[in-house]
Amino acid sequence: GFFSSTDHRAIEAAAREIVAARRCYALGVGVNNAIAQNFAYLAGMAIDGVRALPQGGTQPVDGLARANSDDILIAMTFRPYRREIVEAVAVARSQGVRVIAVSDSLASPIMPDAQHRFVIPTDTPQFFISTVALTAFFEVLIAFIIAEAGEDVISSIESYHSQRHALGIYVE
Repeated sequence: GFFSSTDHRAIEAAAREIVAARRCYALGVGVNNAIAQNFAYLAGMAIDGVRALPQGGTQPVDGLARANSDDILIAMTFRPYRREIVEAVAVARSQGVRVIAVSDSLASPIMPDAQHRFVIPTDTPQFFISTVALTAFFEVLIAFIIAEAGEDVISSIESYHSQRHALGIYVE
């Protein structure tokens, strides 16, 4: 449902800004922190400067202390919206950081004034939100980042994995 209602050019435009940014911060708390961490890990193989927030028990705003207009923040929160995410987005905006807002509704408090807005369906008959579409969104975003980053990114990822093989990290 998400992909049928989302223009791929919007994801491509967001990826272009991420590649051009000095730093990209991916912000998520609770279950969304794992998704932010995974995005930062994978995107970080392709481009420099991707960081997941919060880190190591800090508050989300702590990681934005040195952020400025050269940076971009991907922030995600879903109903019920988390106060620390809304506050971190406000701090980022006050510092000139561009925002990619990812939520379940255009009425989400992180959506106003965001440079890019993505509405992700999270409905499920279970008690917790479904993160299936959210995970798929980030996988597609990473694919667009790799495409936008150019030819060198493929050799960068291959070098990353070659080094891991050379260090014996992988079992053959």
